[in-house]
Amino acid sequence: MKAITLNFQNSFKAKHVLTAGVLALTGLLAPATASASLVSGNATITIDNTAFIAANDFANYIETHWGASDNQLAIDASTTGGTTLSLTGSTAMEFAVNTNTTTNIYNSAGAYGRTEQATTMDVSDTSIGQIGLSGAMRINGPGGLLTPYDLRLVSTNGTWNISTYDNAFGYNDFLTLTSVSESIVNGELSLTGNLQLTGLWANMLGANTTVVVGSFNLAPSAVPVPAAVWLFGTGLVGLIGAGKRKKVQVV
Repeated sequence: MKAITLNFQNSFKAKHVLTAGVLALTGLLAPATASASLVSGNATITIDNTAFIAANDFANYIETHWGASDNQLAIDASTTGGTTLSLTGSTAMEFAVNTNTTTNIYNSAGAYGRTEQATTMDVSDTSIGQIGLSGAMRINGPGGLLTPYDLRLVSTNGTWNISTYDNAFGYNDFLTLTSVSESIVNGELSLTGNLQLTGLWANMLGANTTVVVGSFNLAPSAVPVPAAVWLFGTGLVGLIGAGKRKKVQVV
């Protein structure tokens, strides 16, 4: 009977070790609530060119998108590369959130220069600061050529606007977010909404500012799980397997 009691004691201790290990692993895998920090992540602007064409007087459309790797590229009528948007459907374009906290200026990039807009908005207070977005677009069509690029996202009195920047005209609102959903996910800003033309860009296009021409989504960066956590988890699985194979011997 003594041997049986010892084996049960060992089993009981093993269960406690496994339980503690599983709880520790769960704590490591579970996303922690981060402290306040600058906004980060990836923004996606999806444009429905059918709606965009119908919303402006000239039947212009968004022709091409360039990403973060082309932030120093001069955008004009002769610029090549980029991604061509569909004229009859929706196309998603990625505009990565800039990590620079001061604006990087590239005056030599074309007649009006290029910039990487700074990200200065803290997750804890979205009423101040801005979110810099990398990328550029080219609008083309019967009404002529326009080049919105070097975007920033700003919240003014609760209204989120996407504006452009160049050395000639400074900041000008381009798109406004409506039906906005704003939340904090694991300490990072999550933001979605519909897009409508606004500001100087809407005036240049003779646009109907009440028409939804696309959507916006800001998704927090994925939090990678450290390799050590996976190794720890593998060890626990092996320990659990060994415990199941252990037999109680009666003496």
